[in-house]
Amino acid sequence: MKMIEMQSVVDGQGQLTIPAQLLKDMGLVSGDPVKLAYISGTNESIRNTFKEFVLTTDGVAALQDDGDAELTLPHELLAAAEIPVDSDLEIVCAKGAVVILEADLLDSLPDELRELFNDLGIHPDTVREVMRNGGAMDVR
Repeated sequence: MKMIEMQSVVDGQGQLTIPAQLLKDMGLVSGDPVKLAYISGTNESIRNTFKEFVLTTDGVAALQDDGDAELTLPHELLAAAEIPVDSDLEIVCAKGAVVILEADLLDSLPDELRELFNDLGIHPDTVREVMRNGGAMDVR
């Protein structure tokens, strides 16, 4: 998915003009239906607090339901953060920030299983390795 951002100004008649070149680049021609959605700060207010619009031919659902969407990070970025390239990632979104962390596979285990492995004396790194290998242990 590629997102192109541009800025426009509401004119004196309260209308917003979208440049013809942008419509052409989107593959839109005269008579094509489009959907215009906006981002709002809360569900309680219709007021567009962010003043952000999304123009799409398929509606907002097409933007939200992209089962093939992937986040790709350059290896150099991961190396600079000292995160191994093959790591699972945890992404935390907060106001004004997106934080990418190396995920701990043990966080996905129920507490009871973690306690059991601990009681049995199984080291957490061993459990992680087994989980990474789909339940198999590499005993080389």
